[in-house]
Amino acid sequence: MVCCSENLSNGIFYPLSHLYDYNFPIDAISTDECQTFFRVNRLMPDDQLTRERNGMKLDCLMESRSLLYNSNSRISTMTCSNRILACGTFEGGYILQNISNPARPELIGEFNLTNDSEGITNHIAIHDDRELIISSNDKVLRIIDMTTGSTELYNLPFSINCLSINPHNHNEFIITGDHVNSFILDKRMPSIDYSQECKGHKDYGFSCDWSPKNENILVTGNQDSSIKIWDRRNTEESVHCWNSALGTLSAQGAPVRNCKFSRNGEYLSWAESLDHVGIIQMADLSTSDNYLLRVQSIDFLGKCTGLNFAPMEYGYGEDLIIGVNDCPLGGILNYKLESKCKSLDFDFYF
Repeated sequence: MVCCSENLSNGIFYPLSHLYDYNFPIDAISTDECQTFFRVNRLMPDDQLTRERNGMKLDCLMESRSLLYNSNSRISTMTCSNRILACGTFEGGYILQNISNPARPELIGEFNLTNDSEGITNHIAIHDDRELIISSNDKVLRIIDMTTGSTELYNLPFSINCLSINPHNHNEFIITGDHVNSFILDKRMPSIDYSQECKGHKDYGFSCDWSPKNENILVTGNQDSSIKIWDRRNTEESVHCWNSALGTLSAQGAPVRNCKFSRNGEYLSWAESLDHVGIIQMADLSTSDNYLLRVQSIDFLGKCTGLNFAPMEYGYGEDLIIGVNDCPLGGILNYKLESKCKSLDFDFYF
């Protein structure tokens, strides 16, 4: 529910929903209290402020009341590339917007996938701005070619909650969902092959990601409060496994809703359903005897609505972006992970 592209100047995107409580009296104070709608907000650098102040500005990129078919919808998932923002809905559809020009975003269209009452759009992945891979709660995986409009359907025995494309081979992806195991699939196969099965979790899966640095390394996060690192060459047992650990003061973890590698694959971050995000350097998993002591914890108040990584300007590190849903304290948290290759500021004076 929080996404950004490789170019952070395009913006950080997240939804804001207004749900009408039908128990309210009819004589509502304002029109907003009589409607259910959503907004897609965009947080982006403010060019009018100096670079030293790192100023950001907030605007509304999309409001559902201006849409033709989704005026009363809610956003269920979001993702974006440098050119396209894709928003899935609880009503079984998705909305595409062109964000390649930040000054003039344009609505591409509203699309319906299914009329099934269980057809919530769970997850969307964008490949090369030409292909959408959409997982729906009706147990159907859809691969949509945006250049031709053709759609391939794959019926599955369970609903997919998250999908990650192999950055080294775009024909492969890992899926996790309403199943204790995760699966590596290849869309070139004439039928779905479940032979590559990541076994070891004890509850349903919410999140997964594929390392951009090592094509054999994957990560999954599940309802069983654990994070597991996998080597695709042997998926019978995870390489590393640890409890999500709700905050730093509790040994009892919470469900892992998000897990993601940094853009260069050097770091791994995961988010629990509320109050806590963890970060670890991948090198510590192999060099440290007790690597859990190397985990950096970020604690806050509120539900975590998502996390993402974006390259810093000039490539000298990455930004870790976290969405927090809380009435008085919610918002976007932005942490900077500076590269070890960055020159020190005083170097420029010699």
